[in-house]
Amino acid sequence: MRFLTNPHKPMILALSRPDPKKNLTTLIKAFGECRPLRELANLTLIMGNRDDIDEMSGGNASVLITVLKLIDKYDLYGQVAFPKHHKQSDVPDIYRLAGKTKGVFINPAVIEPFGLTLIEAAAHGLPMVATKNGGPVDIHRALNNGLLVDPHDQQAIADALLKLVSEKNLWQECRRNGLKNIHLFSWPEHCRTYLTRVAACRMRHPQWQTDTPADELAAEDSLNDSLKDVLDMSLRLSIDGDKTSLNDRTSLNEQKTSLNESSDDVVKHVMSRMNRRQDDVAAGPRDSSADVAASGKYPVLRRRRKLFVVALDCYDGRGLPEKKMVQTIQEILKAVKLDAQIARFSGFALSTAMPMYELVEFLKWGNLKVGDFDALICSSGSEVYYPGAYVVEGGGKLCPDPDYATHIDYRWGSDGLKKTIWKLMNTPEGGGAKSGSFSCAVEEDAKSSNSHCLSYSIKDLTKAKKVDDMRQKLRMRGLRCHLMYCRNSTRMQVVPLLASRSQALRYLFVRWRLNVANMYVILGETGDTDYEEMISGAHKTIILKDIVSKGSEELLRTTGSYLRDDIVPGDSPLVAHAKGGAKAEEIINIIRQLSKAG
Repeated sequence: MRFLTNPHKPMILALSRPDPKKNLTTLIKAFGECRPLRELANLTLIMGNRDDIDEMSGGNASVLITVLKLIDKYDLYGQVAFPKHHKQSDVPDIYRLAGKTKGVFINPAVIEPFGLTLIEAAAHGLPMVATKNGGPVDIHRALNNGLLVDPHDQQAIADALLKLVSEKNLWQECRRNGLKNIHLFSWPEHCRTYLTRVAACRMRHPQWQTDTPADELAAEDSLNDSLKDVLDMSLRLSIDGDKTSLNDRTSLNEQKTSLNESSDDVVKHVMSRMNRRQDDVAAGPRDSSADVAASGKYPVLRRRRKLFVVALDCYDGRGLPEKKMVQTIQEILKAVKLDAQIARFSGFALSTAMPMYELVEFLKWGNLKVGDFDALICSSGSEVYYPGAYVVEGGGKLCPDPDYATHIDYRWGSDGLKKTIWKLMNTPEGGGAKSGSFSCAVEEDAKSSNSHCLSYSIKDLTKAKKVDDMRQKLRMRGLRCHLMYCRNSTRMQVVPLLASRSQALRYLFVRWRLNVANMYVILGETGDTDYEEMISGAHKTIILKDIVSKGSEELLRTTGSYLRDDIVPGDSPLVAHAKGGAKAEEIINIIRQLSKAG
């Protein structure tokens, strides 16, 4: 040990890169200004590998220079080791050496996201002194093998180190606790805990009843084999512990009891509950709140074997639908009717960013009937309507699907989100503009908003922030949602995490037992910023060229983000193209071709 005068003294070990956030300078100050600690122990700093400080990055070089100056200031030569090089294979030996001298491991970082070195040190029998900010708090709670300190409190760091080094009984107790509990951070234990938590989660998806008495198709004829895995896995598990299903609510007493059971019992208990739910579904239909809301009527969508979804985003510079969108929809309706075999069990759906009242006006303007469609997906997937079902008695007004509203309500906090969106969109980069010198980028459109959609009009497109940038900023604030620009970049809409036009399609084929392989989505070459999500998948896609003159995709990506080719399949047998202005005969021929793709 060329650095240390007495290498047999207890070793205080710090192992981290020389980053300002790791707070190594405060550690040296604490050690240098505490004479009893210097007399009892040595300090070893493993700060990565270096050849020349001048060749290091600015931040790391600055920390190292400060470390050397502090060692000289407090005259710590012979008491502090700071080797230039070490191998990865040397690290276990370093931990063992510190343990052999009855030393302590310290992590004084300003904040530590997790603290893997604390786990490694505990596995080698080293007590710890660690920051009270971040992951070490959870590690200490599990291992109980040391002390937590305020990383900014120099005296607290020195006192904690001195306490562990000088009190041998405490040192032995922390060592035993660490070795006894370290298995809690093993991979088998982690997997066991993870699977137990997943199995114990309650459903965030309502347990819908699709086999109603009025169904014309038997369950075995619903052509939904592709959904078996989905029903068995993704719809059966949830990370949302606050939601219960609409048709099968678990009592609070049962939940409280399960919390007191061992992990094995919890898993068995939850799995038995899942099996009971499946048995209940097989036993027969029951009434539900959603059924009552439908006034005894069910959408004809549940009897469809094929579904044609029109999701064209043809808007002018003001965000109003163009006439060619009406003409294209009319041609698609004619095309399907040309083939009697296809038309017999086929339905139509419209998927749009327009709110319901605008969509109804648009259909009237284009001499199209609302009843021509089995489903209307409105406001960028925040509402789903079924013409002929879910109607308010007396008024004849369509109501949105209540099951879908419950489904997408997961983690949706519109009030706090509204304030954050407004602040992020209408604050200049850097926040340095004076009041009145910066015009607002967006303005709230209350008329087009609903309980699960915040709608805004774009006032200044040059100040609109990219979707990727906004998504990152919202996630940093703990807000999860779908933000999208739509209608030729004249609107911005924010919908829940589980809502979007593509998510609404997924809901339709799960809710009404549609076979996703028999779903045909008809799009333009561009569209709203959620357009790409609707191309890839197991459904068929028809892309009409030259129909959409301008979309909103320029507001989607930031520099260095994923590319469109990462989302949209290049040469897929499930994607076909047609020229703009295609007539009914051309469209039906493409549909027949796609139907052979499987």
